[in-house]
Amino acid sequence: MTTMSWRDTRTHYGRISRWLHWVTGALLLWQLGGRVAQWLVGAEPWVQVMNSTHRSLGSALMVLLMLRALWGLYNLSRRPRHDAGLMLLAGFSHLLLYALMLLVPALGLLMTWASGQAFAPWHVPLFSAGESHATTAALAAQWHVWLGWSLVVLVIGHILMALVWHLLIRRDATLRRMIGPPPQSEAADTASLKEPRQ
Repeated sequence: MTTMSWRDTRTHYGRISRWLHWVTGALLLWQLGGRVAQWLVGAEPWVQVMNSTHRSLGSALMVLLMLRALWGLYNLSRRPRHDAGLMLLAGFSHLLLYALMLLVPALGLLMTWASGQAFAPWHVPLFSAGESHATTAALAAQWHVWLGWSLVVLVIGHILMALVWHLLIRRDATLRRMIGPPPQSEAADTASLKEPRQ
């Protein structure tokens, strides 16, 4: 029986990293999916349901991303490594992905504040209604949309790289590090550490 560690190792991502990764992914797909659905089919009732949570889930996603970034930095020296040839590309793409995932909701918050609207996601007041700053609100809205669509493209690329390049073409262990159990050898080592010494 294999045991999954809480922290990351050189061969796989631990429980916390996996939880943060998949919850972030689910929230992000919901957020972006609502906007893509509105663009494709218009203001259908089910699309309106998805988009009604856009601001509150965007705030939650921003907090989750900050926690994920801190956890990633804490585990940086233990995380699985990419091949030398892909190290630079993977690092840059992940950095860009994180930057957009933080910047897009930050621009959404700026747009809401500059519009003079109060905002209290999950009943936590972030700011109250105030003076409107039309120019700032319009600029923030514009960049929120542009960078949001850029994030859609980047997320699709991230999924395709994982499924097509790593799983189907290279058939390497990249996806298994985030989904599958740890290797038997490492699990045995972890179990041996937990055994009481005689």
